[in-house]
Amino acid sequence: MGAFVFDLGDTLVEYEGLPLSWVEHYPEALRRLAVFMGLAPNPAQIDSACKVLQGYNTRLHPRQHEVSFSVILDDICGCFSASPVEAPLEAARAFFSVFRQRLRCFPDSRATLASLKDRGGKLAIFTDVPYGMPRALVLDDLHQTGLVPFFDLIVTSEEIGYRKPAPSTLAHLAAKLGCVPSGITYVGNERKDVEVAKAFGCTAVLLDRNILTPDWGQDRTIRSLVELLDR
Repeated sequence: MGAFVFDLGDTLVEYEGLPLSWVEHYPEALRRLAVFMGLAPNPAQIDSACKVLQGYNTRLHPRQHEVSFSVILDDICGCFSASPVEAPLEAARAFFSVFRQRLRCFPDSRATLASLKDRGGKLAIFTDVPYGMPRALVLDDLHQTGLVPFFDLIVTSEEIGYRKPAPSTLAHLAAKLGCVPSGITYVGNERKDVEVAKAFGCTAVLLDRNILTPDWGQDRTIRSLVELLDR
């Protein structure tokens, strides 16, 4: 049956009401981070930190290399005239708490994954993370949705240092799974999901829940994950 590899956000799960670009939420995220750090930054310092985040915003500035949250955090500390944070993971929990609210699993995710698993396929996730979000937070969210047991492998861009559509992302995952490109089907909802699949030589399935019908060169378009069970 081969392997099915999935994108995560807006494919298997979503944060309801959260836009693709998080710019409007920067000030609150920075305030929560400052509280964690025991700081009270002034408006100019918040504004400076917002500009730092905009520079790392991949919706505004696409890139194929990943930057860890620790690097971004050091830049924010500079804006706050603060010393480096000794507990970056806990700082990340404070910062990302604004964005991780109202998480839900799409209704078709669990049933589809369960059926694919029953058929003997390998299941994996490769997902780009925002602002170098640590793997621990991604796993926290996946445990909350109950999806972790379905997967043989979960990999994020923060772990390997590259983002889609760099083919090295799927090459890393394929090596871990012991699969050749032709044995992998990659499922995602964005253009870069199609591009990375085609660049690596695997089957590209575009999940088009909103029926926008884009043509990005995908091998197949589906409206629901359930349609994966048709083949």
